Amino acid sequence: MRTREAALDYPKGSLELAVCHACGFITNLAFERGRHEYSHDCEESQGCSPTFSRWLQELAAQLVENHDIRHKTVLEIGSGKGEFLEAICRAGDNRGFGYDPAYVRGRHDSQTTGSLDFIPEFWDASKGIHDAEFIACRHTLEHIPDVADFLAQLREAIASRIDTLVFFEVPDVMRVLKECAFWDIYYEHCSYFSTRSLERLFQRNGFDVLECALDYDDQYIMLLARPIASPPVAATDPALELAASDHYRDHWAKNSIHWQAFLQQRLEREQAVVLWGGGSKAVAFLTRIQGSAAIKTVVDINPHKQGAYMPGTGQLVIAPGELKENPPHTVIVVNPIYHGEIEAMLSELGLQPEIVCLQG
Repeated sequence: MRTREAALDYPKGSLELAVCHACGFITNLAFERGRHEYSHDCEESQGCSPTFSRWLQELAAQLVENHDIRHKTVLEIGSGKGEFLEAICRAGDNRGFGYDPAYVRGRHDSQTTGSLDFIPEFWDASKGIHDAEFIACRHTLEHIPDVADFLAQLREAIASRIDTLVFFEVPDVMRVLKECAFWDIYYEHCSYFSTRSLERLFQRNGFDVLECALDYDDQYIMLLARPIASPPVAATDPALELAASDHYRDHWAKNSIHWQAFLQQRLEREQAVVLWGGGSKAVAFLTRIQGSAAIKTVVDINPHKQGAYMPGTGQLVIAPGELKENPPHTVIVVNPIYHGEIEAMLSELGLQPEIVCLQG
C-alpha cells in the first residue's frame, strides 16, 4: 500500500479451513468474493530474485525441451507481470497470450514483446484459448474458490483439441500443514491442494494427468495433463491429508507462540529485527502473531514494493541498501530458499546480522 494509513485500513477476511474427507481438498469456507481485488496495484512478482529468476528460466527451458514447445501458441491464465510467458516464448520462439488483471505494461524485453499479447482481464471460457497448443496456469488456481467449475470451463474451451498440453503450478499444502507454516495460509488463497487431490480434480474434469511432482525446494506442485474423453479417476484415500490437517490444527498455535516469544526477547534486549520478503507470506506472518510491531521495517529487493507499506500492520518496505543506515541485529528470512542469496547481499553491504528463517 502506498500510504501507511491505507495499509492499516486495508480490509481483512476470516479463515475457516475445511478438508474434504473424500479427496483431501482444502478450502476456506469463510471466503467471500469481492472482499479483495486483483489489479495492476497487486505486486506479486518474484522475478527480481536471482534465485527465482534462474529457476523460472530453467523451468521454461525444460518444458520447451521435454515437450517440444517450439513455434507454437502458448496461453497463460493468470500470467501476472508476464515473466514466465516471456521466458517460454523466448526459449521456444513461441507466440504468447496472457490473461491477468494485475498485468503492468512496459516490463518486458523489447525483443520479445512483439510475440506477446497481454490482456489485463480475468480469463473464462468465453475468451477461448487462442488455438494454443500449450496452456499454463501458475499460482492462480489457489485463488479460485470454484476450482471444479474453472477446470470444466477450461476443458470446454479446449474442446476436441486433445493434443493440447496443460501445465499447472500451485503451492503444496502438505508441506504447509506438516511444518505448521501458518504464514503460508492466507485469505487470498481459498483453495489448497496436495498432489493427490490436485490429480483427482483434473481427472474428474476431463484430463489425463501425465506428471504431478514437487519442485522449488518441494514448495510447489507441478502438474502436466492432456484432455481426454473418459479419464480414469483413481481411488483416493485422503488419510494423509486428514492426518496432516489434524496436525496443523493441533500445533500451529505452538509455532505462533514460538515466534511471539522470539520477537519479545529481541524487543526486551532492544535488538532491531527486520523481515526480509514483502509478499503474502510476510503479510500472513505479521498479521497472525502478537508482537509483530517489534518488526519496524520489511526488506524487499523488488523496487516496485519499496516505499510501500505492509497491508494490515503498516511496516515500511525498504531496499536492502537502506539497512546500512540502521543495521539490524536480526534478519528473519520469510522463505528459506532465499537464505543464501540474502546472506550474500548482506555480506556485500558489510553487514553480518543474525539470520533466521521462518520454519516450523
